[in-house]
Amino acid sequence: MKPEQDDWLEAGGDLGSPREFSLEKLPRPEIIGQVDNPVLEAVRRLWWRALDRVCGFFMLIRLSIHDRIYGPEPPTPADVEREADHERLVRTFPVAAEPIELRERRAGLNPDGQIGSPYQ
Repeated sequence: MKPEQDDWLEAGGDLGSPREFSLEKLPRPEIIGQVDNPVLEAVRRLWWRALDRVCGFFMLIRLSIHDRIYGPEPPTPADVEREADHERLVRTFPVAAEPIELRERRAGLNPDGQIGSPYQ
């Protein structure tokens, strides 16, 4: 090996110094929208969260229109396998196909419909 190549490798060459586009030379990013007042910051975050929900709502409308025009997507192999597994489960355990019936009373309520124990 030539002596100048040996010096270049020992000095670290290009790997030892930061390059033009390396992360070490980049300035730290600024947070543009952050507000020092915590109340205003909370309002700002709620505003963007609400705007995100509205945009998501419009996207759901667009997707539902697309589904009505072009129909649903064809089933994937995983969907077909899942349906076959469910049918085998129902044949083996017929009780698994029955829907769960709702109780007349919710848990935690006594026969009078009041919260608490019926025993006093």
